[in-house]
Amino acid sequence: MTALQKKVFWVFARRAPTDPIEQVGSVTAPTEAIAWVYAHINYRERAWRDMRVVAREAFYEPSTETQ
Repeated sequence: MTALQKKVFWVFARRAPTDPIEQVGSVTAPTEAIAWVYAHINYRERAWRDMRVVAREAFYEPSTETQ
């Protein structure tokens, strides 16, 4: 991956330890570490706990074609 290539990362977080983790948005960044920084900057309007970033490509999406 070159320095200019960026990926989409989905941002997940929860507000309290007993709350479910929910998707709060997404960021575009060249690495996971930078995506995490972007997420903390962009979604700081709330006191999120357990914020995580996951590359969109890491999620499996089954084909919609019928066999």
